[in-house]
Amino acid sequence: MVLFDEMNHTKLSIVLSVLTIFSIFLIVDYLEHNLAFGSFHENPIITIGLDSEFLTYDDIITGFSIKYPPDWERAQHLDKSVTFLAPRESNSDTNPAGLGIMVIEVESNKTLASITQNQLNTLKNLYPDIQILESMETIFLGHPSHMIIFTATDNTQSMRKAMQIWFKEDNKAFLMTYKSDNQRYSKYLPTIDKMLNSFYTYKK
Repeated sequence: MVLFDEMNHTKLSIVLSVLTIFSIFLIVDYLEHNLAFGSFHENPIITIGLDSEFLTYDDIITGFSIKYPPDWERAQHLDKSVTFLAPRESNSDTNPAGLGIMVIEVESNKTLASITQNQLNTLKNLYPDIQILESMETIFLGHPSHMIIFTATDNTQSMRKAMQIWFKEDNKAFLMTYKSDNQRYSKYLPTIDKMLNSFYTYKK
């Protein structure tokens, strides 16, 4: 996962960073490769009460719903992915954190294990300095899933930290990516936890 660019182009850079990661995942899936740029913490999904003012995003086409803070920016993209960006902090021209979600079609017989292996292999090829802090199979809101935490240098030559969670349901793979810089990663993690706890899929 490439991360936040400096700006005037900040918002665009972060969106493109998230989309680059997910687009690669989509393309290489057909080539039996996948990309994961993510980070993971020990107990990422904690039962936390949502703030009452959280907004709801329903994606009827891809079949999921998630809640997000009202002051976060939301961007929908042509590839059906969506990104949520934390507001810029004072005296900063960059968005400090973001969560991206993408849903892709996969073969019905594609296993979580094969997706994970392809993800990790591609990740290591793309980021020579990658440091995997944690990688494990887990349960994400009732779904067998895989989570990974790592740091890597992005295209601005800055060290970033990210978390990615992926799971498969029927013929869809759901990918969620949280990214931030090392200094702010922990600060925004409680908000990300709340957002992820609100995530669910539904049948069309």
